Amino acid sequence: MASAARHRALIAAALAVVLAGCGATSDGGISGGGKVIGRTVTVYSLTTDPGDANRDFVDAEKLALADAGGRAGSFAVNFSSLDLGGADDKVQAQASRRAISDPQIIAAVVDATRVTAPLFNAAGILQVAASGDPSLAGDPQAMPSGKRTLGALPAEAAPADFERRFKKAFGRDPKPSAKDGYRAMQGALKAIADAGAAGNDRTRVIDAYFN
Repeated sequence: MASAARHRALIAAALAVVLAGCGATSDGGISGGGKVIGRTVTVYSLTTDPGDANRDFVDAEKLALADAGGRAGSFAVNFSSLDLGGADDKVQAQASRRAISDPQIIAAVVDATRVTAPLFNAAGILQVAASGDPSLAGDPQAMPSGKRTLGALPAEAAPADFERRFKKAFGRDPKPSAKDGYRAMQGALKAIADAGAAGNDRTRVIDAYFN
């Protein structure tokens, strides 16, 4: 009970910070989303220990972006990686808030947890989850905005020669999880491109991912 109460307090405090940046509607609803100013957007990657245990996952995301020429449609795409902090709710909240506070963020590849899901949902930012709890996508407690923002990996597979090209790029064989990193970034980039001229509009990118 005490642990659950601490978790609820942490999420409430984190949501308050997110909503202070996003604003709220007159009827008390959440007004997240919004547009990135300019023609350059950023896709974030939040995973535990990105420099070691999940290094291959993150490098595969970088490879997918490189394969796309650093672009999605008419938009230039930057990449930023943060440590999600394992099972530590506080570190997860801090990393999520740091990504969400970046005005250039358009989407994020983030494990689906009871911390990350409501924060990215409140902010109106697409969350592509390669791992975690997929049931959160339909959990009202994880959707304070009332709108879907959490998606699983896209159906599209990594390229047939993925392992060869990964080894050529990074000098080592990829771990099995690397393909999921590639697919997650590939899906985020496709959503941005499919949104067309509105590829810098977070809401339109979310819609493109799920349609």
